[in-house]
Amino acid sequence: MNENIRLLLGARLREERERLGLSQLVFGALGDISLRTEQDWERGVSAVKSDFLNVVAQHGVDVLYVVTGERLSAKLTLDPIQSAVLGSLAQCSPQRQMEAVQHMALLAAGMSPQTPAGRGSPLPSVAKPAVKKPGRGVGVAKARKGK
Repeated sequence: MNENIRLLLGARLREERERLGLSQLVFGALGDISLRTEQDWERGVSAVKSDFLNVVAQHGVDVLYVVTGERLSAKLTLDPIQSAVLGSLAQCSPQRQMEAVQHMALLAAGMSPQTPAGRGSPLPSVAKPAVKKPGRGVGVAKARKGK
């Protein structure tokens, strides 16, 4: 591997470790590597291994940034509603998250989701607007006579 690429990978790996507030020892322990290996990677002596990146990604490392120099957060742009939905979803238990995803999938498919028994009331359905049929409504003159 090109030395320049190793140096870039190492510098970005160090940035991510520092962003997470971890020491080299603790960071290396996440992926079961030695302190020396971690130091060599950060100095660009050798290239970081993909299996290590896979492990540290689960601890918040932006692997896209380490490898390409592009932040994952720059790739994700959410509007305020999407952000609110994800924020609410993050506060739910895993079971409630799954239920919410199922509800959203049904809504996206144009179906009306129902809640399971004992879990609250179903989401209110939207009433269809009433369609007036000609000759069936009360005329203005009839309405005034009734007063």
